[in-house]
Amino acid sequence: MKRKYGYLVVGILTSFMILPSVAASEEQVNVSESAIETQSNEQSTVYISESTLGTESQNSESNYETESAETTEATESTETMESTEPTERKAAQPKLNYAIYNEKIGWQAGPDNGGSSAFPNNRIEAIKIGIEGLAPNEGGIQYRAHVAEVGWQSYVKANEISGVGGKRLEAIQIQLTDNLKSKYTIYYRVKVQNFGWLDWASNGQSAGTMAFSYQIEGIQIQLKEKGQAAPGATKRPSVQYKKPNVNYQSHVQDIGWQAVKSNGQTSGTMGQSKRMEAMKIAVNNLPVTGGIEYRSHVQDIGWQPYVSNNAITGTMKQSKRMEALSIRLTGEAAKHFDIYYRVHSKNFGWLDWASNGQNAGTAGFSYQLESIEIKVVKKGTAVPGAKKRYFVQFKQPNVIYQSHVQDKGWQTPSKNGQTNGSLGQSKRVEAIKIKIDNAPVTGGIEYRTHVQDKGWLSYVSNNQLSGTTGESKRVEAYDVRLTGELAKHFDVYYRTHTEYFGWLGWNKNAGVSGTSGYRFRMEAFDIVLVKKMAKGPAVSNNYKKAPAGMGNYYMDAPKRVELRTNHFYTNRSLNRGNDISAGTVVNVNKRVLDKNGYPILETPYGYITANKSIVAATNSGQRTYMNVPYYNQITMGYQNGCEEFSLYMALEYLGATHGQNVHQVTNAVPKVPSWGNPHEGFNGDPADKYGFHTIYPRAFTPYAQRYAANSRDISGVDTGRFKEELMKGNPVVVWGTYPYLAAPIIDGTYYGSLKVGNLHVWLVTGFDGNSFHVTDPIYGKMWVSEGTVALSYSPNKMAVAIDK
Repeated sequence: MKRKYGYLVVGILTSFMILPSVAASEEQVNVSESAIETQSNEQSTVYISESTLGTESQNSESNYETESAETTEATESTETMESTEPTERKAAQPKLNYAIYNEKIGWQAGPDNGGSSAFPNNRIEAIKIGIEGLAPNEGGIQYRAHVAEVGWQSYVKANEISGVGGKRLEAIQIQLTDNLKSKYTIYYRVKVQNFGWLDWASNGQSAGTMAFSYQIEGIQIQLKEKGQAAPGATKRPSVQYKKPNVNYQSHVQDIGWQAVKSNGQTSGTMGQSKRMEAMKIAVNNLPVTGGIEYRSHVQDIGWQPYVSNNAITGTMKQSKRMEALSIRLTGEAAKHFDIYYRVHSKNFGWLDWASNGQNAGTAGFSYQLESIEIKVVKKGTAVPGAKKRYFVQFKQPNVIYQSHVQDKGWQTPSKNGQTNGSLGQSKRVEAIKIKIDNAPVTGGIEYRTHVQDKGWLSYVSNNQLSGTTGESKRVEAYDVRLTGELAKHFDVYYRTHTEYFGWLGWNKNAGVSGTSGYRFRMEAFDIVLVKKMAKGPAVSNNYKKAPAGMGNYYMDAPKRVELRTNHFYTNRSLNRGNDISAGTVVNVNKRVLDKNGYPILETPYGYITANKSIVAATNSGQRTYMNVPYYNQITMGYQNGCEEFSLYMALEYLGATHGQNVHQVTNAVPKVPSWGNPHEGFNGDPADKYGFHTIYPRAFTPYAQRYAANSRDISGVDTGRFKEELMKGNPVVVWGTYPYLAAPIIDGTYYGSLKVGNLHVWLVTGFDGNSFHVTDPIYGKMWVSEGTVALSYSPNKMAVAIDK
């Protein structure tokens, strides 16, 4: 009855524990372990319900008694067969029996004397251990469990429950009591999550782990007589958790080795733009074996080999930046701990946490690491922070863009610097779309356009339309900018081909490209993305903005304009030309700009301002008239001074006399003797009344250039060329006839040219349609037909344009 009383106690204790019950089953389960449990024989395991153990049902008692009787008979039979000599029978070794409670299966009886019970990945939550075959007062067994969130429980006696339902066992202690302790040693070991089978403990030593939060998944117990060898290794039956330390040190640009940092402290610098060049890392205070390995990605070198335990990774005295790191634990440490690390990278700042050999930092960006933090934490511990983006590999993004072109519609998209639009076709761009793909970071692109009659439109993004379609309105300018992280790591460059200017220079990052105020159309554009710190296109001359006051200028060229005031032509470099008179009407080819950005009008004869206060659009035919001063050679005593007087009137009109009067200019003419060669100088004296006295253009032109340096011999041209010179403000000295441009009288030849008996020289000072205005130093000012001028001029076609 003593044995039944023991089971009754177990039943009462069991009723106070929160353990799930499992229905009794007759099914036998083979739980023998492989090579580790070499001493275990194949034995059947019986599932026993908690209620059966608690109330000691007849079946339970019968099972145990039958098993005991069979064992005794077998033992006695074996002893009889082995020995025929009458000897003193040795007492049988007590027999262990134990049961374990598994979270999924419930109670399971363990094998006798050394067998193991294991449940891979399923925790054990309670144990019961008993010893059979003991003599009265011989002693017994006691044990206790280390339970999650509870710690060490109090010792319990044979067949009592140790553990708590719903909580994992983490360690156990077992010891014999009284005389039994002096005769036997009890060995036991446990199989632990992430460790596997630990070594054998004995006589009250701890078996398992503490503070790892690891569950026991298997138990093996053996009873050995004193002096017998242990079942196996006994070096490490339990493992007590200790928090490891990770220590690290950075070698920083201009600073050198910094002080050692530990366990999540920041090593390096921030906000100083200083590169990390090398590192050393070590771990200590590990509760298990193992160490640490690490490597770095270095400028111009790439990934270096792994080093370990406070060796140097990186470079020193080479001015090379570290760009990324990889750190990992080794040996047993890697099974039970995670190593987390994050880096502060230039232009990114703090990246997320990497762990266990993952790369942390950047590659391909040429960004330096500036600081680092490292932590070692127990497996299963929460991540120190975000773990999504700890390493960024460079990829070259694509910028893709297209334009809607006058009369053509949407063009095929271009990308990465290809030209989109039209060239050489005078077609306006009316709208654009731009987008980014293949970006290594988040962000996008925004852009806007300056549209005819609308001005600047609002920004749009990511392939939306900017501009207009179906309205025949030109885009004149645009700007582009990146957004989000993309803007931190890339620059966007773009340029524009515009009406009149052609290709403008490159602009970037929201700078305006194109024209404003000129009413010039955008015709094509290019866009490229360039990595920060990489060399992009030179930025210059990318935006042409009209100066103030453009409302008083013709922005679109009239077909013909009339001068409202005396003004002057210029060339494209704005060098001053000769004045032309009010009332001059000139054809216009196109509008261009002067060096200050103001519109000027290109004519067949030169350039004139487009200012509406000086020129006015007109439908009148071309004409011009120069109101030159008049000097009469006869009244002033120069009977043969027509060449000199014609020159002087032109010079005074142009303001090019250099302070000399008509007499001084006339007397300065180069001379040859009377009847000498007029191609070399004036043959005679301008004041003579009689004789054939003249000077021809070859000698006359250098004489004129003393006063008006740009004067030119234009002999041989037709009268149409006279109009061109007059429209440039250049009076023309013509070798013609008198009186009043009479028909030429030819009197042989004279020094290789026809001798015109009625030769006379006069000044052409304007034209209107088919008539020329002539200022004659003898006969005054007159309008004559172009045909009359041509006839008078025809014998030798001698003429000099006077141009200062």
